[in-house]
Amino acid sequence: MDIKDTALRYLASRPRTCGEMKNFLRQKGFEEPEIDDIIDHLRNLRYLDDLEYCRQYFDYAFGKGKGMFRVKRELEEKGVENSTIQIAFEDYEAEETEFERAKKQAEKIAAGKPADQKLAGRIGRRLSSLGYSSELIYRIVGMYMGERNE
Repeated sequence: MDIKDTALRYLASRPRTCGEMKNFLRQKGFEEPEIDDIIDHLRNLRYLDDLEYCRQYFDYAFGKGKGMFRVKRELEEKGVENSTIQIAFEDYEAEETEFERAKKQAEKIAAGKPADQKLAGRIGRRLSSLGYSSELIYRIVGMYMGERNE
């Protein structure tokens, strides 16, 4: 089995991170020096680019309403280095801030419902599951519940 063909077939379905490629090729039984060589080759061809992968993943994940903590964790699980994630996030030109995305999610949950502790809990749990920071969750819940009670 040829490592180059195996790697290209793995890339055919969707973009991958260098970490994902390395793990996949290890599972297929290829040796470390071979894996490092093919990853360098694919980077030179720009078939593997963790920085660009992060930018595209930000568009996808933030479009789904996910928070930065969750997005960062998911990218780390895919084998992207923390420094690469930070660089990509600094370069990322989002149309919405983290606060605006969290507020939209809260509005979806609270649409037409009376402001009470039960609603505050639902908003908090949802924002937490999407990966927003505790500080931001408290801010959104407090602000939103204050607006609804006026």
